[in-house]
Amino acid sequence: AIRRLKMKMKLGAIVARAVRSGGNAACVTKYAGSLPPMHRGLVIKSRPSLFPKPPMLPRATPGLARSAMHAPLSSSIKHEGVGCDDAVAGTQAKGYYDMSNETLMLFCATGDFAARKERLLREIMSVDQVSWDTAHDTLGQIDQDNNKNMWIFTLPYYSGIAVSVGAAFISIPLVFDLDTALWFNERFVTAEVADAKDLETWLEVGSWTWSWSEPVLGTVSFVLLALQFGRNQMVNLGARPYTASVKSWRAKRLCKAYPMYHPLILAEFADSDDYKSGKLLRETQAGYHAGHAKPWA
Repeated sequence: AIRRLKMKMKLGAIVARAVRSGGNAACVTKYAGSLPPMHRGLVIKSRPSLFPKPPMLPRATPGLARSAMHAPLSSSIKHEGVGCDDAVAGTQAKGYYDMSNETLMLFCATGDFAARKERLLREIMSVDQVSWDTAHDTLGQIDQDNNKNMWIFTLPYYSGIAVSVGAAFISIPLVFDLDTALWFNERFVTAEVADAKDLETWLEVGSWTWSWSEPVLGTVSFVLLALQFGRNQMVNLGARPYTASVKSWRAKRLCKAYPMYHPLILAEFADSDDYKSGKLLRETQAGYHAGHAKPWA
């Protein structure tokens, strides 16, 4: 069994060499002499390679790299069969509006807002029988209705930003500034003040204030950690946290307001749209959609 296995491995190596060299009879004859007698009648038919060998490139060296860095952009060296054809370059897509419906669907599946906006534009064009420029007016109105009264639902976000940024900056003087620490201690803590010799540097001040700052900071950190863990378990169970619930409700509201358009296209647009009301309508009025459109339009 071991001898048979070795013979198969040797046969495989010979066939691999023959295939790498083009599979011609000369190569097979060259390596067939080392085969056992019962396998010397092996014949590999010559056939052209499906994958032509790429042209050999010069080996990268430090000198060649420096020459390439300082070489001009235009060169007189021509490479036959290398580069893009002029016809292909002239027909490339300049934006989402030049993409086919199939390509646009692929971008929409990734959550790309610009692609979903273009898909909704084409839906408006198809249903209302209007041009691409005219469809932007309806798109702006849809975007405005999609973000109506959304400032109420974004209050937790703005409150979280204000509280977190404010707490980050306020905590520094409360811990390390002596005057601020004394004022805060007098009104909220009433702890015993350390000796003057122990409050000469800002590090010593921090050592004193840390005795009553650590419980607060530690508790806040643990609460945030526990809330984050609870949110992850909600996601594992398929529950919708606050942001996903708000987006789902907004998508349903938009579909009810515009029943003439496909609900899936409207829902995808509402899901990836931000909370800035009237942004697309202002861009339409400014003429961004016409003439020289934005690259992401």
